[in-house]
Amino acid sequence: MPWTSYFPAPLPRFPAAPRAPTLRIFAGKPHALAFLADGSLIVGASHGLTLHDPTASAPPRATVELGGGVEWMAAHPDGESVVAAIRDPRGNAVVRVWPTSARVVTLLRELDFGYRFCGGLSPDGARLYWRRNAASWMLSAADVATGSALGEVELPGDTGMATALAVRPDYTVYMRSEGLLVVHPDGRLESHEDGMFLGLNPFFADAQGGMMGVDGKRIAFFDGEFDERDGLPHDADSATISHDRTRLTFHAPLERVQVWDVVARRVIFSTEQPGVWGAGPHWRGQGAASSAAHVAAIDYTDASVSIWNIDQPSQPSATLTGYSQGARRLLFHGATLTVHTCQPPNTRLSVLEIDRASGAAKILDETGVHDVVRTPDGQRLLVMRQDMHRRFTLRVLDAAGVDVESVPVKGNGGALALTPNGAIWGSLVYSRARDPSETACQVQWRAFGAAKAVKTLKLKGIMGCIALCDTAVAAMVGEELVVAALAKGKSLLSIRLPDCAHAIALSPDAMHVAAACRDVARLVRIATGAVVELGPAPRSVCFGDVWLFVGHESGAITQHRVPSGEQVAALYGHTDEVCALSWVDGALWSGSADGTIVQWGDLG
Repeated sequence: MPWTSYFPAPLPRFPAAPRAPTLRIFAGKPHALAFLADGSLIVGASHGLTLHDPTASAPPRATVELGGGVEWMAAHPDGESVVAAIRDPRGNAVVRVWPTSARVVTLLRELDFGYRFCGGLSPDGARLYWRRNAASWMLSAADVATGSALGEVELPGDTGMATALAVRPDYTVYMRSEGLLVVHPDGRLESHEDGMFLGLNPFFADAQGGMMGVDGKRIAFFDGEFDERDGLPHDADSATISHDRTRLTFHAPLERVQVWDVVARRVIFSTEQPGVWGAGPHWRGQGAASSAAHVAAIDYTDASVSIWNIDQPSQPSATLTGYSQGARRLLFHGATLTVHTCQPPNTRLSVLEIDRASGAAKILDETGVHDVVRTPDGQRLLVMRQDMHRRFTLRVLDAAGVDVESVPVKGNGGALALTPNGAIWGSLVYSRARDPSETACQVQWRAFGAAKAVKTLKLKGIMGCIALCDTAVAAMVGEELVVAALAKGKSLLSIRLPDCAHAIALSPDAMHVAAACRDVARLVRIATGAVVELGPAPRSVCFGDVWLFVGHESGAITQHRVPSGEQVAALYGHTDEVCALSWVDGALWSGSADGTIVQWGDLG
């Protein structure tokens, strides 16, 4: 069947409040896993922690909101708490959480973790060490009981490559640099550049001075010398330490989960996870953990969490669902929402249809989807897809997902757009040339069923986006922005902006175009070409009836007046980049890489 059933989407609703979410679809995206001493599983996700019984595919026993998304987590040696790094557009923090009682203690606040939090607990659980992103890299230490600062040491610039760090019982820290950097408790730095340390990211160190890296490489320390020993049989990308430090759990997303017994020095659990052909989904965090009885790992193909009995690696015993990879397209038709997820084009499915009242969902049996749009009545889907040979096709499907029309595509990908009334669709397709300077994009628009395009525009460049309103089309390729009338293709604007754009949008009255450029967002008056610069690091743009909304990489959404561009508010409901914005029936909707879709309340 073209559509198949999918796990239902959770629909938590919130009390009405000005400029706040009223509805959230999905439970976010899982980032980090840990087990407590009693065997309970902790899932750190985009909007906090959840406590689970690992023996059942059931809703969480408890939820702890943390004011942001968990991107790193470590089981504390007390077996009752975890330490987690929280990312939020209003500021980041590291907290200690007792999930059973929902007690939360903030250990530190930090404006910027950098792209990835890099930290580790001392074996006794008394100290947290982390790499601080300041004018230069710093190794900072904090008391895990009180959050008090315990000092910091300036690090060489090449430690920016580290994704983890290891702490010995005597508080010596191992970190990746050009080789291995050893930071002694007195602040002395010691560098080792032997070949065995190339690419090593230590995350675990024993009392003898030996270590293991997140890739499974094992280094022993004997008689004052480091020596490489047999480690994991298969490489990994991330790893976690059990609360009692007896098991190390390694994860290679889309490939394998392995558990290493620290005392026996061997693998005691190994299982493969499903992979993909094409671009693979991946995100920050630690994707696996283990207890004495269970192993859990994130499945990056659909953002679920698989759980195995540790002595039965052949088949998961439970699966936690309700999570999402995120949304990059939101398409509304009646009480139904069609979502193009953040699944990259590959052999996995990526187009969901969700009932906004019940959360019931189904997924389109179509792989390799590059972009998709849907008419407001839900009767037509236009799908741009690529096959395993990177050949592109444009297909029109009916509401049941059955082919109605196929449109030839001579190019290597691009983007789609649809007029708000659903009458006209447009495409931007680029064609690579042997000479990169000759690579060009072709912009066309036509009515459904029409044999020919109304007009074809050709623009030099490769990075492009397209937007339609009911009377005009806008396209931006490279730094060139053009606007034309839909009816006959008459040029309305041609201007060069200082940077390329992630996304563009046309105002309903065709008087303004907004561009989420890579440096800042810009609002352009079409009649005059006048440009107003807005905030930095935009990712998406959308016009409402009165306002302009800009989604940012941080997860914030800013609300602006038109035409002045004045910011009147900032909206906080996401913890990762806002990929999609839509204005529907007088309400703002947003989709984020944090795995959630949000409907906003009164925006003034």
